[in-house]
Amino acid sequence: MLFQKIPEFSLVSQTDEEASARSFCGHYLILYFYPKANTPGCTREAHDFTALLPQFRKLDARIVGVSPDKPEAQARFVAAKWLSVTMLSDPDKTLAREFGALKENGGILRSTFLIDRTGVVRAEWKKVKVDGHAQEVLEKLTSLSAAQHRVHPLIASRRAYRALLKDPVPREDIETLLAAAHLAPSCFNNQPWRFVAIDDAAVLTKIKGAMPKGNYWTGPAPAIIAVFSAPHSDCQLSDRRDYYMFDCGMAVGNLMLEATQMGLIAHPIAGYDPIKVKDILKIPDDYVLITLVIVAHLGNADKLSEQHKEAEVALRDRKPLRKIASWNKVPYDL
Repeated sequence: MLFQKIPEFSLVSQTDEEASARSFCGHYLILYFYPKANTPGCTREAHDFTALLPQFRKLDARIVGVSPDKPEAQARFVAAKWLSVTMLSDPDKTLAREFGALKENGGILRSTFLIDRTGVVRAEWKKVKVDGHAQEVLEKLTSLSAAQHRVHPLIASRRAYRALLKDPVPREDIETLLAAAHLAPSCFNNQPWRFVAIDDAAVLTKIKGAMPKGNYWTGPAPAIIAVFSAPHSDCQLSDRRDYYMFDCGMAVGNLMLEATQMGLIAHPIAGYDPIKVKDILKIPDDYVLITLVIVAHLGNADKLSEQHKEAEVALRDRKPLRKIASWNKVPYDL
């Protein structure tokens, strides 16, 4: 389940109220599966989470225990042990099965899942040992919560490297990049992006032949993704706001971050002969070839020019934020 969206569910709590996955959306959720109410280990675990509940709440987290017990049994458990966490009844063990919290013999595997505000599992613990577990979950949540105020590591580490390996990139990896791109938002969900993935050696040679000398470094690339679209494929609004370029840019942004996560280089370029490339790929005349994304594994910089060798290891150069962003109005010295 790690880094996956949790399944939709709707279960009854100890107060006979229905609770669904959507009801926790926008909050962190600590979902823990326990075998049976009122047993020693499950009581200690529930007590530990209850004791730390104020700290979890400060981090905007909800604590929810799940067991096969009926709601009335869970209600007695909560009342008798002075518990403050929510309990959900999973009598058929359906949710436990979907989370992989079910043993081969049908028993519950004591497990905990830390779910972020978007419903994605960010940490999981299987075969939980009760002692110290709630504190460990709190520490993980504290770290995750602090990280939300920093630039995401994938964004911080993404680089447009030029040192490439010739090693092929499997088609299934390229399909993953395309799937990530295809999940980008677009105006009225028009999805204006169109892609041609190129891994055939003969076609690659032709495409690389349509590039200027400055893009010599693309030579080893085992794959290129052409991104194209047309104004009529997306919203056309007043003041020259043709959204197809913007939406395709967001799609390529998704693709680059997915590539970074996969340990691949995805380097968009603008330097090529668009007429030649469109002809090679049979892209219709009324479509714009927006970019070519060079896809490869990171290689050795030895064969790069001195300028590009320096750029490969230099700190990323960005203008000060105050130069490109302002509050409430545009500064006079834009």
